[in-house]
Amino acid sequence: MKLWLKLLLAGSLALNLAVIGIAVGAAWRFSGTDRHWHRPQAIEPLIFRGLEPETRKSLRLEAGGEHGSYHKRRRAESAAVIEALRSGSFDAAALRDMLRSQADARHAFHTKVQDAWVSKMEAMTPEERAAFADRMEERMQQRGKRWHGAGHGRD
Repeated sequence: MKLWLKLLLAGSLALNLAVIGIAVGAAWRFSGTDRHWHRPQAIEPLIFRGLEPETRKSLRLEAGGEHGSYHKRRRAESAAVIEALRSGSFDAAALRDMLRSQADARHAFHTKVQDAWVSKMEAMTPEERAAFADRMEERMQQRGKRWHGAGHGRD
């Protein structure tokens, strides 16, 4: 058998195996079984979105500090970590302090969000809170369907 024919057959076999692997992987992933890789829905984004738009904007601006916005501050924090890692004179203690400071700032932001949200919940009647809880639960269930499609074991 000629070399080019052997290479063609080997390439064809490799391509067939790749297609079969993709098909089997997709069937397994979307079968609704063994969903160990899915994390539970986080409540924090729902709490934040449950606040009034003005409150969210105010909290974001406050959390942004000297950077002007929360997102710009987070980008600056990431850039500072990258810069520390690339530094010729790496200082592990300084990096730890930087990460701790960043974590403290995030914790302070999350605490303020939680306090504002709990205050909002406190002002509601029991019926309003129950209706709000129903909407939150529905959003939590819809999140999985939005990203992974309906009917794939996320009821």
